[in-house]
Amino acid sequence: MDKLLFKRIIIALLALLVISYLVYLFMGAKFGNSVETEEAVYTTVSDVIYSRGYIIRDESYLSNDQKGVLSYNVSDGDKISVGQNIADIYSNEKDALTHQKIKKLDSRIDRLKTLSESYYKNSISLETVDSQIGNNLFSIMSDVTNGNLMKAKSRSDNLLMTVCERQLITGDVKDFSSKISELKKQKSKLEAESSDVIGSLSSDTAGYFISYTDGYENSFDYNSPKRITVKKLAKAKPQKVSKNIIGRVVANPVWYIACEITPDDVISLSKIQSLGEKIYVNMPSVTNVSIPTTIYSINQDDPGKNGVLILSCDYMNNYIAGARNEDVEITAISYSGLKVSKRAVHEGVVEKRIKHKDGTRETKTKHVQGVYVLHGSELIFKEISIIYSAPDYVLCDAEPAEGTLFNGETVELYDQVVIKGDNLYDGKVIS
Repeated sequence: MDKLLFKRIIIALLALLVISYLVYLFMGAKFGNSVETEEAVYTTVSDVIYSRGYIIRDESYLSNDQKGVLSYNVSDGDKISVGQNIADIYSNEKDALTHQKIKKLDSRIDRLKTLSESYYKNSISLETVDSQIGNNLFSIMSDVTNGNLMKAKSRSDNLLMTVCERQLITGDVKDFSSKISELKKQKSKLEAESSDVIGSLSSDTAGYFISYTDGYENSFDYNSPKRITVKKLAKAKPQKVSKNIIGRVVANPVWYIACEITPDDVISLSKIQSLGEKIYVNMPSVTNVSIPTTIYSINQDDPGKNGVLILSCDYMNNYIAGARNEDVEITAISYSGLKVSKRAVHEGVVEKRIKHKDGTRETKTKHVQGVYVLHGSELIFKEISIIYSAPDYVLCDAEPAEGTLFNGETVELYDQVVIKGDNLYDGKVIS
């Protein structure tokens, strides 16, 4: 080969290498030095156990052997006393229905009177009333969607009164005297068309009243919830109720939820039981309230097999009073910490400077899990203490106990945590 040609080839190759290297440096500076960050925010998550729960109460039947049609004077979930008149008896259904209408008119008249008086005594903002109307509408739609029509009907009465209150505030009406007068006329007309009461019914027991039965009242012994097993839960069936039974009374405000749980749930809940902490239960088809409970017992025949969780509670409202066999969501353990994407977690090295008693100093290093945080234009590697792990993120302890971290420094609230970037290292400057 000609020496001149060979020399030219060598020079061309060297030039190509230099150009490639310059392109590599340029591309690295332009694209390889950029990072994507995400703010560390404080988040709470919960482990939820889904099961089917039987509600066990200290309840007794109410019976009636009198002839006629009952018209209740109390609502489901109302607290009643011994000897209280809980129902009137009429000769026919028409009279009973008429007296129910009269009671509703009385209730509406009283509410309109109270509404007028409270408006003139208290200053209520239009924004507050509009917010109440919106909340009522949302709750009614939610109740209808979930099939809770009785609950929706009850809320609709509250909605009507709130709309009336808005009319007072906006000046659409000055007062409700004309409406009250109209309702009183309707009441007088109904009273003229109806017959008198032919009897009444009272309770021998104090407690919470429920106007219907479901046959599960005696399925489980209220005084022995620790004896309930998985087999007994599976075999629970409603029993036939006598025709003269017209309701029931829940005597004790303390009631229980019995539900089947897995062996893993037995282990995790046993730890909570030993600490005596409260856990919260949701019954979506019954109420939107998270019900506070405590673990009364965990019944398990054989280790490694399913058990029965018995929860104790004394919280009561008219919806819970009638619930029995419900889907339950048990919030067992909650974790709170700084939420960080799993893409941000790396292994890195942290330093700890130690000063000995003799005055000498020493620097120690350790490989730990951590994240890179963008501080100004510089990356800082910080160790993390993971307290909860989800498929795509972790929760980091915002204030780890002393000795948990190697050098005591960790990720902080609102830190800009790097979730994407190449060639990350502590001290790297991001241009």
